[in-house]
Amino acid sequence: MPRWTPDQVDKIAIDNGFYLSKLEPSDDRSLVKYLNDRDFYDATCSIPFPYTLDAARSFITSVLAYEKANRIRRDWAIRLESGEQIGGIGLLYNYGINAHRTELGYWLAKPHWNQGIMTMALRSFSNHIFQTRKVVRLEAMVFASNQASCKVLEKAGFDREGLLQKAYFKDDHYIDAYLYALVRG
Repeated sequence: MPRWTPDQVDKIAIDNGFYLSKLEPSDDRSLVKYLNDRDFYDATCSIPFPYTLDAARSFITSVLAYEKANRIRRDWAIRLESGEQIGGIGLLYNYGINAHRTELGYWLAKPHWNQGIMTMALRSFSNHIFQTRKVVRLEAMVFASNQASCKVLEKAGFDREGLLQKAYFKDDHYIDAYLYALVRG
């Protein structure tokens, strides 16, 4: 399977002018603009609140360093036709870069919710990963309270495989999560 190289630029078409591309240092302001919202903190384990410019720059720096060191793309920006970042999607490689499965995470700016963008992005992204990587299983963990994200995954073709009780510990309490998966072929 082909591997991304640092000088290669991936651009994945979604639909209606939306596309996925590599994360750029200049995306820091978009990250702050859209992620500095308590709802993103409440629905995830990795997005802090408040979401500061330092947090955005640290995230981008760590992503770009990881991608350069491992010669593989991990995170993509969801972009408007104008190039503005309005979301993100990425692989966690929590079983290793060469594993047959990996977990993914994603977010979309609130002004773009309920328009089918995330469903289209997940479909395009999943197809790209299955065509370019040896990954055969994509997984997503969703807080049980996040029914909107559950619906997005189901519309994108992911199957709910089960409920993981007390899967996460955050803010001094346990959180149940649903496990979703999309399997190639």
